[in-house]
Amino acid sequence: MPYFIKVKELIEKQAIGNILNIQIRYAQPPRKEDLDKENLPWRVQPDISGGGYFYDMAPHQIDLLQDMFGCILSANGFKSNRGKLYSAEDSLSTCFQFDSGLVDSGSWCFTAHESAAEDRIELIGDKGMICFSVFSFEPIALHTLKGLEEIRVPNPEHVQQPLIQVVVNHLLGKSVCSCDGITATTTNWVMDKILGKL
Repeated sequence: MPYFIKVKELIEKQAIGNILNIQIRYAQPPRKEDLDKENLPWRVQPDISGGGYFYDMAPHQIDLLQDMFGCILSANGFKSNRGKLYSAEDSLSTCFQFDSGLVDSGSWCFTAHESAAEDRIELIGDKGMICFSVFSFEPIALHTLKGLEEIRVPNPEHVQQPLIQVVVNHLLGKSVCSCDGITATTTNWVMDKILGKL
């Protein structure tokens, strides 16, 4: 996707120098369907989904960071159900370390007030900071001594179409899809470590 390719280009060009730390912050208010205790969405039913919205949203963020910075070798976390809207966790804080030694912290809240809504990853370097979103595609913010530069990258018309095409081509024998159960294992391991399942 062009948006994340641009983030990777900024990293590779060392636009913010050496990256020292990463921070993930994600908060969203409860969805309307989360309030219907008689008909809760499958994503918040751990017996169906494995967990709550964390299992639905965070793998995309964690997988993206592993693509950019390598494998996460250590992960820990704390989870809580603060909103009590469903049985799955709704608030989490984590820390993990990549094989390069780079460290990351993250917090997710799925029952936040709308004023706290946030979708942000911060890459903190010794010469600046890059801020970007994973789901809302806010402009990429590049903070350096020159000031703030906002980089807008338009979404493709059909955001999921490139991945779908790769899968179709794989099924037709035209190419090999690199997104498989083996590549998903490292992200799943991180998720399970954060939630204390391992």
